[in-house]
Amino acid sequence: MKRLPIYLAALLLAPTASQAQTTDTRLAADAIKVENMKVEKSNSNLMVDLDLNMSELDLRSNARLVFTPMVKDKNGGNQVLMPQILVSGRKSDISYRRSGHKDYADDAVAVRRKNNTEQTVHYTAVVPYQDWMRNSDVVIAEDLCGCNEIEEQNTHIVKRLRQPNMPYLRPAAEAQKQRSEQGRAFIDFPVDRVELHPNYRKNPTELQKIIETINLVKNDKNTTITNIDIHGYASPESPYEHNAYLAENRAKTLREYVSNLVQLPGDKFTVSSTPEDWEGLREAVAASNLENKQAILELIDDGGLDPDVKEQRIKSKYPADYRFMLSTYYPALRHSDYVVSYTVKPFSVEEAKEVLKTKPQQLSLEEMFMVAQTYEPGSKEFNDVMETAVRLYPQDQTANLNAACARMEAGDLQGAAEYLERAGNSPEAIHAKGVLAMIKGDTAQAKSLLTQAAQAGAKGAAENLKLAE
Repeated sequence: MKRLPIYLAALLLAPTASQAQTTDTRLAADAIKVENMKVEKSNSNLMVDLDLNMSELDLRSNARLVFTPMVKDKNGGNQVLMPQILVSGRKSDISYRRSGHKDYADDAVAVRRKNNTEQTVHYTAVVPYQDWMRNSDVVIAEDLCGCNEIEEQNTHIVKRLRQPNMPYLRPAAEAQKQRSEQGRAFIDFPVDRVELHPNYRKNPTELQKIIETINLVKNDKNTTITNIDIHGYASPESPYEHNAYLAENRAKTLREYVSNLVQLPGDKFTVSSTPEDWEGLREAVAASNLENKQAILELIDDGGLDPDVKEQRIKSKYPADYRFMLSTYYPALRHSDYVVSYTVKPFSVEEAKEVLKTKPQQLSLEEMFMVAQTYEPGSKEFNDVMETAVRLYPQDQTANLNAACARMEAGDLQGAAEYLERAGNSPEAIHAKGVLAMIKGDTAQAKSLLTQAAQAGAKGAAENLKLAE
C-alpha cells in the first residue's frame, strides 16, 4: 500500500503510572489500552496523538505484536497508513535489531515489552491533510501473528472524525453605505460673545481637529460628504435664555468659518444646539468626590425644576462644591460636537482587499464576506477577515455567526460560543449552535438543534444531521 510522506514526532517510552483513560478501545485481546487519544488538524497537516498502555500485557519472549495506525475514509474509498508500532518480547526484539530492522519500514517504532512493569508508549504521527479526512476514522489494525497483511488483520476504530460543513452566511447587501466621523472641539469664545477668533487661546488646535476630520473624508476618492452637523453647547452659569443664544449662534459662527475654510457649500451643513449641557455636568459630578455629590445629583436629575432655579440652588446650598464645579467642570461643558456624514462607493473584490488593509470601516459586511471567499476557509487570512467584520459590526448577528464558524474551524470552541450568544436565533444560528454541540460531542443536543434548523430550512443542516447520527 502506498504511504504518503509523513513527519513522525519523537516517541517516548518509559515506565509510568497509567493516565486517565480517554477511550474504551483495547488491543491485543484487551491487554493493551488506547489512552489519551487526540486528533488535531493544524494548517495543512493532521496530527494523531495517543498512548498505548501495555501494563497488563504479558508477552512471550519470542513474540511480536504489530499495530498499524491509519486514517480511513468512512466510506472506505481512501486511506493513509502511519508508522507501525512493533511490540516485541526480549528475544524477538534482539532478533529484530540484529537483522537491521528487516521486513518493516524504517519509520516503524520498535518497543521491547518489559513484563510485570507499568509501561506506556506515547505515539505521535503527522500526515498531510486531505479533504476527505473531514469525515474519516482513525483506525488501528493489529497483527497478533506476525503475518504483516493489513487486510487480514483485526481493526479497531479509535476516533471518528466528523467535520461538519460550517454554516457561513452571506450578509445582506447595503443599498447605500452610509458612514460618519465625529468629534468634539473646545472652541474658546470671548465671554458672552459669539464672534470666533481663530488664533484665540487653544482655538488653532481645536479648529484643526474639525478641519482635518472633514478633509480626510472630502479628499478620499471613495467617499462623498452628505452632511456636516455642528452642535453647540453652553455651560449653565448664565440665564438659560442667554445660554440658548450663545450655544446657537456660536455654532452658526463656527459653521460659517469651517464652511469657508474647507470650501464646501453652506447647504452641506446643519446647525443645532443645546443651551446648557446638564448631561455632561451630571457625568462629571457622578465621577467626582464632591462632598455633596449625591445631593447635587438629585438636583440635576430633578426634571421639574427650571434650569435657572436648579443652577441657583446648587450655587446657594453648596457654594464650595459650586466654585469647584465652575472652575473645573464648566469649561468642558462649552463645546462643539461635529458629525461628518458621508457615503462610500461600492467596491469590487480586488478593490475591497486593498481597502481592508487601510480603511476597513468603508466596507460593507457583504464586501468583507466576498473578500473572505477568496481565501481557504480556516486559513489565517480567512479568519482575519471574519474577525475584522465582527470587530467593526459587534452587534450584527450575521457577523457574529460567521466569526463563530471561523472560531469553530480554528478549534476555539469557547470563542465560538461567545459569538453565538450574539448571533440571534435564526435557522442559520440554530444550525451553527448544533454544529458546536456536535464538535463538543454532545450528540443529543446536536441532533435536537440540527433537526430544528433543518426543519426551518437552514441550508446544510440536514447533511450535518446525518454526520451527527
